[in-house]
Amino acid sequence: MLVTPNRNAAVRSDGCAVNGRPHRRAYSLIELLVVTAILGALAALLMPAVQAARESARRAQCQSHLRQLGLALGKFEARHKELPVGCLGRRFAASPGAAPPVQRFHSWNTQLLADLELKSLWNALDLNIPSYQGTNRIAGATEVAVFLCPSTREENRHSAGGLWRGQAFTDYGGIYGVEGPGRDAEPEAAQTLAERWLGVLVYDEAVAARDVSDGLANTAAVAETLRRRGSECEWASGHNVFAHDGDAPVNSILHAGDDVGNEIGSPHPGGALAVFCDGHVAFVSDEMPQRVLNANLTRAGED
Repeated sequence: MLVTPNRNAAVRSDGCAVNGRPHRRAYSLIELLVVTAILGALAALLMPAVQAARESARRAQCQSHLRQLGLALGKFEARHKELPVGCLGRRFAASPGAAPPVQRFHSWNTQLLADLELKSLWNALDLNIPSYQGTNRIAGATEVAVFLCPSTREENRHSAGGLWRGQAFTDYGGIYGVEGPGRDAEPEAAQTLAERWLGVLVYDEAVAARDVSDGLANTAAVAETLRRRGSECEWASGHNVFAHDGDAPVNSILHAGDDVGNEIGSPHPGGALAVFCDGHVAFVSDEMPQRVLNANLTRAGED
């Protein structure tokens, strides 16, 4: 004879019905709150690790970009027997009896395009006219991934004003040298800094490997910049060379609020990346002694 279970059977204290059938007990509110708190604590513990892993990946990508720039610098130097001019067509003074020179302001970035396998972009530029005029404006508006750091917090990719309005940004600057009291050149000199304080990407002069007496492996050519996505940070602009303040550590601006130009710095914790004249990329620490940092930014400082 078929026996139908009693749905009203009593439940034992161990959670089972008297007839042996299991009884499912619902979670209490306190238990749910405890589980939620545990999950929240685990998420809080894991989040810094996740963020650190993401930043590590972004820094690795940034390092790859600078390595590509280092390789392009090497190719350019091998072909021309000298590094690209830091700023091409910047001179303000004319020779006696000559017409004032055209200020073209073409950047070292522009001169590396062919060696970065961006030949079509290179062919679209005209170095005979200023970098902010004519067809150069169209070419200069092109975003170039290798010129950008993926850790940059500023989201804008194009300049909002000035001569290079609408032009695409770069997060890396050419090393002009080390500036500060006692480092200026004589008034009639071609450069603004005295010879011993100059780097390798300067105004209207190409620097050959033989001119880097401090050693190619000891002299930075390009570094991440602290101030980003603003005026003079466009890759087509010849203003994209800078002298680091000789008293400022990496990621530091001594005179906050003053228009002191750019310095070496980055969103990466603890320092910034730089590529040296021999092509290797190094992380320049915030804690690097100032004397050592300055020595790495000059080509013939006898240090």
